[in-house]
Amino acid sequence: MKDRQYLQREKKMERILDLEKRLVKEGINLEDLINTALEMYIPHPKLGTKEEMVRKLKEEFKKTFQDVNVCALVIAGLYLEEAGKKGLIPGLSKEEYEKDPVHLIADELLGIQIAQYIAGSRALFEFERFDKKKPGILKGLPPVMDDVIGGLIAGVLVKVCS
Repeated sequence: MKDRQYLQREKKMERILDLEKRLVKEGINLEDLINTALEMYIPHPKLGTKEEMVRKLKEEFKKTFQDVNVCALVIAGLYLEEAGKKGLIPGLSKEEYEKDPVHLIADELLGIQIAQYIAGSRALFEFERFDKKKPGILKGLPPVMDDVIGGLIAGVLVKVCS
């Protein structure tokens, strides 16, 4: 019985193996990621012009989208988001989830791990800046994805600036 239910669920799931396309399906595109990074970027002459920074960010996002571990963490966030919206997180109702309760820290943990995996310890501090300000696309994302995408952007920005 469980095998049949699993197979039925698998048939319904859309198979998108490209992380960038998967994010676009969620309303998160590369341009928004870059623009959000630029909102928090503090210009430095050694890093070049704004146009050069856009190019560097685009290249690094493209590389990062190919990393299996980043993909796995982002997809975990997508599934957690889906579970929260449906009220499927034990001990957390759908209504409570939508309020982004302070005792739900799994989303921050995912964001922190994504940022640190991409760019090391310095990315933790950048993640905190993004988490507090919620610039650009982050302000419109639901409870888990704002932290997951914040971690992705923070990690890429720190890596490009290092």
